[in-house]
Amino acid sequence: MGLLLVYLIARRGPSESLRTTSGTLLQNLSLMFIPAGTGVMLHGARLFDEAGPILVALVASTVLGLAATGLTLHFLTHKRKQEASR
Repeated sequence: MGLLLVYLIARRGPSESLRTTSGTLLQNLSLMFIPAGTGVMLHGARLFDEAGPILVALVASTVLGLAATGLTLHFLTHKRKQEASR
């Protein structure tokens, strides 16, 4: 979101095509939440029963995602330093 904000500030606002597309998406935004909301209402009891495994999966995937991002950044900065020292 920050990069998008910087980009829009640098361009002094969105282009006409971006303005049209975002307007259409915002008008129909509620349609995108209907399937998720229906699933939660329909399977609410099951979600409550499976809260432990779901929480473990969410925490584990977050930790793995952060670790993968950190390792990638470490690898790329190490590679850049090696290229700069040549």
